[in-house]
Amino acid sequence: MRIIVGAILVLTGAGSLAYVASGGAAFEREPPFVALGILLVAIGVGVWGRSRAASLVARAGLGATLLGIGGGVVAGYSTSGSSRTDEGLVMHFYLLGLAITAAAIALLFLLVRRAPRASRFGAIDLVPLTGLAASLTLGAIWFFGDDARLRPCRLGNDLACEKIVTQLLESSERAATALPTPWEERAARVLDERRCRRPEPGPCGARSYAVGTVALRAGRLEAAKQAFLRACDFDPGWCARAAQEKSLPWKPAEREQLTRRGRS
Repeated sequence: MRIIVGAILVLTGAGSLAYVASGGAAFEREPPFVALGILLVAIGVGVWGRSRAASLVARAGLGATLLGIGGGVVAGYSTSGSSRTDEGLVMHFYLLGLAITAAAIALLFLLVRRAPRASRFGAIDLVPLTGLAASLTLGAIWFFGDDARLRPCRLGNDLACEKIVTQLLESSERAATALPTPWEERAARVLDERRCRRPEPGPCGARSYAVGTVALRAGRLEAAKQAFLRACDFDPGWCARAAQEKSLPWKPAEREQLTRRGRS
């Protein structure tokens, strides 16, 4: 049992580290994933070696994760609304994913409890404790060192996102041909990942257009075109501005779409 549980934890941690090492699009290259990978690998090795500390740390972490997911399910269910709307349907699928994740974590919790461990602490306990210390250190560095301008937008503050949009649009006007800074690239990713929830079309269109300006300055022409077209779909006021981007190789059908939407 301890070998099976240890292997599950080690493989999960190795997967987190592999995503960070490869820069996978599904995850940001940020320290939390490094911290999670180190912690899981250390706990897995400890469980494999019958570490008492590894079992305690794993059970505490899994229990805290279950409580966090439970809170997310309750909060999401209270704001999900009707499943007949698109937003309600998306939220219900999100809640279903959380429920499946909670079931998997509960199963792993039971497996960890059944895994045999030593009756007292020993030298092998240093492995999970060292992994825990390293993960807490990396997590603290990420949390306190994260860009204060991006964190509120990451957490869903629409006003903070709009301030970032304004900064990106102003930067594109001041230096249209300059490469975007690393912060601007991160800001564009945050805006692209956060779904626009404003009822007015203007802010959503501005957000897509700001993402497009960063992609254009970075030379990602196709990504810029798609972002500009989304901005035009949100708000026809952006259509004419997108059509004037001469550095983009607009196809006749795309230019016609911009012109038609701009007149509507």
